[in-house]
Amino acid sequence: MDRFRIFYVKKVINGPSEGDITHIGGINERGEKWSISIDEAIEGINAGIWEFYLIENFEEIQVNICTLNASESFLSAKGQGYLHNLLEDLPECSLAFQL
Repeated sequence: MDRFRIFYVKKVINGPSEGDITHIGGINERGEKWSISIDEAIEGINAGIWEFYLIENFEEIQVNICTLNASESFLSAKGQGYLHNLLEDLPECSLAFQL
């Protein structure tokens, strides 16, 4: 199973889903930028191919799949003492990291 650190996200800019995370991304061990959709990430996690994490206050936080209802899943990372999804705190990808 490959593990990837998430450095940035891409969010919906406007509309009813404004602020929802659509993509995650980072830089692999070879220095190459990567980005995938949330749906691709969920499929990879469910298939046992990928694991994702982020670093918050020098602590590795595992990214998990959460399900709101039978048809809607999303990624979440919650650390000790945090009540919100830490993925929301990551910077949005800039033009340099364009998806």
